[in-house]
Amino acid sequence: MPENRQNTPETITPARAAKPGKYGSIARAARFLGPYRKYVVVSIIAAFFVGAFTTTGLTALLPVMRVLIDEESVPHYIDRVIVEKRLGATLDSDTKTGLHVLRLGKGAPARQLGIKPGDTLPGGPEALPALAAGGSLPAGTLPATPWWAEIARNTAAMLPINPVGALAVLLGAVAVLAVCSNIIRYFQEHYADCAAIFAVNDMRVKTYDHLLHLPLGYFGQYGTSDVTSRLMGDAAGLQDCLKILLGQCIQEPIKAAMALGLAMIIDWRLTLIIIFCAPLMAYVVKKLGKKVRRSMRTALQKNASLLGQLESTLSGIRVVKGARAERWERRRYSHLMDGLVVEQLRMSRYEALTTPTMETIALVVVSGVVLAAAYLVLIQRTLEATDFFLILACLVAIGESLRRVSKLNNVLQRGNAAATRIFEVLDMPVERPRMLTTKNSEPRKPLVNLPVISHEISFENIRFAYAGTDALALDGVSLKIPKGKTTAIVGRNGSGKTTLLALLPRFYEPLSGSICIDGIDLASVTLPSLRKQISIVTQESIIFPGTIAQNIAYGHPLAERLDAAGEKDWGEADSVNHLRQQVEAAAKRAFAHDFILQKPLGYDTPLDGLGGQLSGGQRQRLCIARAILRGAPILILDEATSQVDAESEHLIQQAVDELLQHGDAEGHRPTTFVIAHRFSTILNADEIIVMDNGRIVGTGTHRELLASSETYQKLYERQLVAMPG
Repeated sequence: MPENRQNTPETITPARAAKPGKYGSIARAARFLGPYRKYVVVSIIAAFFVGAFTTTGLTALLPVMRVLIDEESVPHYIDRVIVEKRLGATLDSDTKTGLHVLRLGKGAPARQLGIKPGDTLPGGPEALPALAAGGSLPAGTLPATPWWAEIARNTAAMLPINPVGALAVLLGAVAVLAVCSNIIRYFQEHYADCAAIFAVNDMRVKTYDHLLHLPLGYFGQYGTSDVTSRLMGDAAGLQDCLKILLGQCIQEPIKAAMALGLAMIIDWRLTLIIIFCAPLMAYVVKKLGKKVRRSMRTALQKNASLLGQLESTLSGIRVVKGARAERWERRRYSHLMDGLVVEQLRMSRYEALTTPTMETIALVVVSGVVLAAAYLVLIQRTLEATDFFLILACLVAIGESLRRVSKLNNVLQRGNAAATRIFEVLDMPVERPRMLTTKNSEPRKPLVNLPVISHEISFENIRFAYAGTDALALDGVSLKIPKGKTTAIVGRNGSGKTTLLALLPRFYEPLSGSICIDGIDLASVTLPSLRKQISIVTQESIIFPGTIAQNIAYGHPLAERLDAAGEKDWGEADSVNHLRQQVEAAAKRAFAHDFILQKPLGYDTPLDGLGGQLSGGQRQRLCIARAILRGAPILILDEATSQVDAESEHLIQQAVDELLQHGDAEGHRPTTFVIAHRFSTILNADEIIVMDNGRIVGTGTHRELLASSETYQKLYERQLVAMPG
């Protein structure tokens, strides 16, 4: 016999852990961006253009400062730069009295011509344009003028000679660059947001689908509020994180890198001071980010607990008011909120500490740069003041980008914590394996489809315990139920009645033993083929958002078309029209047709997720109508009349008797299991099973058990007789 059992009850844990590392979960989440890589690529390309425009704007500031500070015209400045490149020398910016050589680079062409620092080039300032255009010195030939120099000279020649006019043109060019940068930034951020929204939406859909296929024990272990918090709150936090990851996290480093490159070109010595301080900044960001990540994870867990408190209190508000427990609920809510606030304040403290710390480090760096620059400008005279101011502008751009990145690190840490919680769900093993697990090293076999029941259902020596406890809920249960028979299961609360029948659709797996239908172990069959044969009417009437007709037809492929706006479909599609007729026929057999017609829109009356527009008995009759329409060969009635009044119980009992005696819509009588406390519910059962402490302590008819089972006698005396029949 195939084996698919565990020896001990275990809690449900993820099948595999999230990828290790500081941003492991974010890296996994980024894989969902794959289908939308075109948005990501466009966003990254746009980020490079934004950085290029920003750096170009900074470069354009240099001639502006030349005009304002040194009163040097733009064409004259361009010519001087070109001549310096050809000579490999630095000339005095004040060329009115001559072309004075301040210093020479190693291997400079000027050295080969015999020119030394302190010399004055022949020809005076008037020779500058000719040298820039490719002319040579009397001492010899200079390297050719580079191509970019020709473009720069031609561009500078188009500027007005008047300094104010030239300045206006330069500032206009800077403004145009800024406008272009902002336009491209719009597309960069928009496409980044699109990719993040689509990716997280896919993750939500996948997580929701995964949740639907998790074992029932998962929800008992973690609770629905925790699941809701992960699916909604954590996913929203991850979406914000991905937006920033694709937006500012790409854009700001590119801008900083380009500004750093410009600063290196102007003077590498000052730029090295910045680079040497970068590890210190990275260390601070890392330490604070780690603390933010821990606090965020704790805050998310406490938020899930708070959501559970709200859910339980609001769903049971009648009980709260009836017990005058408002003050107690308020204290409990305040206690949970206090814990959440503590984590939020701790996280806020770390985030607030980030900016002042980074700004303090930046102040130290800038001070060091200013002192070094003062030495180079005033003492060595190897750096021009205008170049220094441009380096400061680059420092400002780099510092602003680093400041934003330091803030972004905290956002990434929060997103990583949220992604970790989502992947904890996605890593949980589902309840629908494709292969049968066997003992030892035997090869795994594919699961088979279960044929429709034709003979019997058997439970063979079933043992079961819930996760987190060693106490057995079922201990050696064995029984056989012939097809088409009605079996009632009775016992005290906690005796194992509901647990036993929860194993039949494999909501849980037994620790040992087997459950078979026509001799086929259910562990070897696919879940869809098994659950297709089972209808369940639970003690709690479950109503879903939608119309009354959609609730009765729940699970049918065409149920979504049974809406108020779909009457035209009923006339156009025979299949939908036939389904509507089946819905009404099932409602009549469940004694629900009359009260449905009393509703404003009849079968098209919309219901909320709790069915608040209906009484308890009405909701239960809709659930019975759903079971009648489903027509499954196996029916489980779990205390279907335990929470309704006497009149509703009478109608529900009539609906149940109709189903048990005449079968489904096609006349097939189901194999039925009835869990009930009330005498009227089990009176007509073919066999009654008595359970106590997870064991079967009696079987037989009502009369036989009254004569032979002490446990049944006590149940009858204490519970059954007291119930209206």
